[in-house]
Amino acid sequence: MLENIDEQNKDLVELQHLLLDAVFDEDALDIALKKFADFCGAPISQLMVAQRNRTLLKSVFSEALENDIAETEALYQDINPRVLATPAMPQGRVTRDQDFISHDEIASDQTYQELILPAGLGHFSAVPLIHDDEMTAGIALHRRFTDDPFSDEESRLHEIAASVCEPVLRLAALIERRNVRNSIDLISKDKAVAILDQAGRVLAHNDSFEAVMALGAARIGGERRLQLSSRSAEARLAQALGTHTGIVGGSFALRSRDKQRQWLCRLTPKPSFTLAGPEVGHALLICERVDAPPDLDVPLIRDFFGLTRAESEIAALMFRGLAAKDIAAARKVSVETVRSHIKNLLHKTECNRQVELVARLARFTQQAPT
Repeated sequence: MLENIDEQNKDLVELQHLLLDAVFDEDALDIALKKFADFCGAPISQLMVAQRNRTLLKSVFSEALENDIAETEALYQDINPRVLATPAMPQGRVTRDQDFISHDEIASDQTYQELILPAGLGHFSAVPLIHDDEMTAGIALHRRFTDDPFSDEESRLHEIAASVCEPVLRLAALIERRNVRNSIDLISKDKAVAILDQAGRVLAHNDSFEAVMALGAARIGGERRLQLSSRSAEARLAQALGTHTGIVGGSFALRSRDKQRQWLCRLTPKPSFTLAGPEVGHALLICERVDAPPDLDVPLIRDFFGLTRAESEIAALMFRGLAAKDIAAARKVSVETVRSHIKNLLHKTECNRQVELVARLARFTQQAPT
């Protein structure tokens, strides 16, 4: 008896270590999930992470399924009885099919008949391990509907195995949340940034992106999907998400509702480092204002080129597109004085023409506000 307990404890320690490896090595997750299923005596285990609005962030099975579940599972989120029952599932305790759906209801339920049973996921046992305002994460067990349902003893083992996985999942969630915030902050606090999943749902965004939405260039619609202000932008976004090609990347333009502001938007892959990804961070959307000309960093060009205060200020006005006579009027000096300063500017910046000078100054701009 004691030997069996010692062996069980050894298996639990190994399971926890395997899952901890998966926090930093995605390839280790399959091994950890197989160990979990073996410990509980089940053929298939599943790690599932979802936002509290039921947006599926990650779903990984320990075994290959009989149909291409990854392509269709998310489509059933709004009608899947198992998903709909999740908010009422007690944290750290087992919930099985019979706790929320009857045998007769399974026979006529669309999700069970079209997805769950054909995939070989007939009987279900789930233990939510993170169940807060932001997300739900847990590990489920599955077996064919033609086999016996999960017994009380198997449910007991499921809860024991899940309990050693809980601190690891919390660690992974903490790391991923920090990664999401760091990904946004590292881009630029001056740009509007959002993180999207593969279906175009907004998982996170900064305050600057909130301003883009407030101006009518974009909005978060049903299921938190990003909706843009033009059909062409919508088409480019769909293409850039790489849903069909698998290649993430592309650009499109947005305009505010009053057409006074414009943004150049780029979509790039977002790397992820924990077992809560990579679906948690499929892509970064970065929006930069292009309608307002950027300002020169006047102190910087003054130091870099050795300019006088007057020369640097005239350079800034030239960069905005003002002609010599306009600069003279703005500074209340003669046109000849301005031309003399421009001549000195060309010499100090080693430029032959004013257009060359403006092009060179473009490297010394400040970020335009979002």
